[in-house]
Amino acid sequence: MVADTQLDTLEAKGLIRLATYRPELEYLFRHWLVQDAAYGSLLKQERKELHRQVGEALEVLYPDRREELAGMLAIHFEQAGETAKAIEYLVAAGTYGLERSAIQEAFASFDRAAGLMPPASPSDSEAVRRQRVAIVLGRTRAGYSFRPGEATVEDLDSILPEAERLGDLEQEALIHTLIGLTRLQGGENAADPAVRKSLDRVTEIARQLNDPSLQAMPLALIGLGQVFGGPIRAGVAALEEAVPLMERRRDTIGAAFARGALAIGYANLGEFDKAEAAAKNANEIAATSDLIAQLDAQIADSWVQAAQGKLDQAVPLAQACINRAEETGASACVMASSWILGDALHRQGKFAEAREVLQRGTDISHVVDRRGWRPTLTAWLGSATAALGDPDRSDWAEALETARSIGNRLGESGILSKRAETEARGGQFDAAVTDFAAAASILEDEGARPSLARVLQGWGHVLQLAGRSDEAVSTLRRSLVLFEEMGLDPEAAAVRTMLSLGSAKLEFA
Repeated sequence: MVADTQLDTLEAKGLIRLATYRPELEYLFRHWLVQDAAYGSLLKQERKELHRQVGEALEVLYPDRREELAGMLAIHFEQAGETAKAIEYLVAAGTYGLERSAIQEAFASFDRAAGLMPPASPSDSEAVRRQRVAIVLGRTRAGYSFRPGEATVEDLDSILPEAERLGDLEQEALIHTLIGLTRLQGGENAADPAVRKSLDRVTEIARQLNDPSLQAMPLALIGLGQVFGGPIRAGVAALEEAVPLMERRRDTIGAAFARGALAIGYANLGEFDKAEAAAKNANEIAATSDLIAQLDAQIADSWVQAAQGKLDQAVPLAQACINRAEETGASACVMASSWILGDALHRQGKFAEAREVLQRGTDISHVVDRRGWRPTLTAWLGSATAALGDPDRSDWAEALETARSIGNRLGESGILSKRAETEARGGQFDAAVTDFAAAASILEDEGARPSLARVLQGWGHVLQLAGRSDEAVSTLRRSLVLFEEMGLDPEAAAVRTMLSLGSAKLEFA
């Protein structure tokens, strides 16, 4: 009754208010300043004791809701000075967040747990070492799509000795897989010593465990890089071999990337039936997996639609992916989808919208340190800016140098073609022809038929503008053959129109 009387008094004075009475009475302070003053009036030891009592009461009252209440329990036990218990609940809160695609909240929980962990010591128990590894892996999974790759690799490198001492080969393989993937996504080559070391170790562990699905992981990671940067055929072949073996490894970031990457590889080659089937498979599997797997599947789906020229379908898919990725903090997925959406809007002639989207993707590429994407986004942004009649301030030489330094042949061809478009709009037809020719040569070597057909179309257009009619006809016919082979009828019809116009006065669209 004393407590009830005190609550009545506080309510009458307007300091607290009744929030709910079912299933239990719950009061809230009417203002945070009142709460702060009440809290500050307590002695430090009193606060600690109250936090401990509240934490223990929650454990007793809601034993079946510990995962849901883990974040709150962590706060109370940390304030009570029970650090070990606080860390335990922070890990539980992070895991709960990951399961519900709340990656920012999950990262914050794992990050706080890492901050509370004591420095590593040779005298650490096995339980402490396992906890330290689990925290870093949780932070890596939660923060993969928005943290700089360098920070992720540093974290993972720090727990490798712990994992080795524990003798947990599966966990060690996961750490090396994530190191390899992060380095590759950051623009390093599969042949680079640091990447090779991690991939070789995964292969070695897979043999020791006699695990074909794990043995396929390095192959998949190499294929993933090749699908986006070249050689495309080699990447597709690697993924075709690896993906079926990885079907039961649905919870790893590498496996999630691989399924969507195979669809993108087929689309880049113009094998659209296979691309559609692979994208459908990626979406079906991702539906029961984590957030990143689902976003990767959406990215693959929108990429496949865009490659087929189905821009009315690609645009809403890419926009939906951006929206969901922004809501959840998956910045790397925002970046990839921004390129797909920006490219599709650019091809629809919506240059102002394209520029806005591409600027957002470019900004993110600097934050999350994705050298594989940054030069391509920069090039598309420059082209969209030029299309609007604004001064082109793009550093094309730097973009090309970056793409070449990481062996990104497809990125190089894209930058060359976008520079050619920009040069053509400025009346620099000879320079544009040279860049289109270089881009087409790369795409032809790669067998990237959809992109090649579109570059040939742009090249032929510039040749018409330059008055080089015979060369224009030859180039446009090559484009037409490719569009017809792939069944891209609307684009084939556009090329036929260009051929029928011949030397009529044209403008660069």
